[in-house]
Amino acid sequence: MSPPYNQNHKQLSNIGFCFLPKIFSQKRALIARDALWEIINGNYSTGRTPERRFWNLGDDPAAIIKIDKPHLCNKYVWNLVTNREFGKALAKATNAKKIQVWHSQVVWKPKSVKNKGNAGWHRDAQYWPFWSLNGLYTAWIALSNVCLKSGPVRFIAGSNHWDEIKGMDFFDQNLNYQNRILDQYHKNRKIVDAILKIGEVSIHSSLTYHSSMANKLQKPRVGMVVHFCTNEAKRIEMDGKNEKYLNQINDPAIAPVIYQSKH
Repeated sequence: MSPPYNQNHKQLSNIGFCFLPKIFSQKRALIARDALWEIINGNYSTGRTPERRFWNLGDDPAAIIKIDKPHLCNKYVWNLVTNREFGKALAKATNAKKIQVWHSQVVWKPKSVKNKGNAGWHRDAQYWPFWSLNGLYTAWIALSNVCLKSGPVRFIAGSNHWDEIKGMDFFDQNLNYQNRILDQYHKNRKIVDAILKIGEVSIHSSLTYHSSMANKLQKPRVGMVVHFCTNEAKRIEMDGKNEKYLNQINDPAIAPVIYQSKH
């Protein structure tokens, strides 16, 4: 059963996330999932490598598998994130005139052992100092059925309006410790689980706090994470290691525009 929120721009603005009607067929989702498994196993059919691998062959099989920019490595993953109907749906939900995919990730969560399947509370904006706070969102495409037992993404309703909380991090798997920190600032918080059927999509603001817990099922929980910017996003000039990172948005072979208003 989908969470009880309307899939529209108002909900995304008010509570920081929304859920879209099914966009991708099961066939298309499974093709993309198979392609991601090829990438996980080091097979890059386009000849292009991912930006970064956080998991490699031989690593812990119970750990979360996370790889950045897999859309560069396989045409079926590219076709998934550049799908025209997907672009239109993102534009409608965010009330945007332009949608550009600037980053992506595969997050493949096998059956978890203890807390190895946990992803800590965080918000995406904390990792993106080169972007403004406006016009940045993440779409999460379910490439498997996601239920409570499979460790769904969890959102804190309204946390997109919070001040930043120090000590939150995706890679911190000690959720009990993080929850104690959250209790100091927002003890009465509402958590909503993203229960999705294969092919369905959630969207959240870059300012929305989210996490996930262990996958207790035998089958992996598979999500394609698509980070996108709208016409409201502004690049922040920086010095140091991130100085040139966003130069990639000028290359459509890396950061494709998947929706552009004609008006």
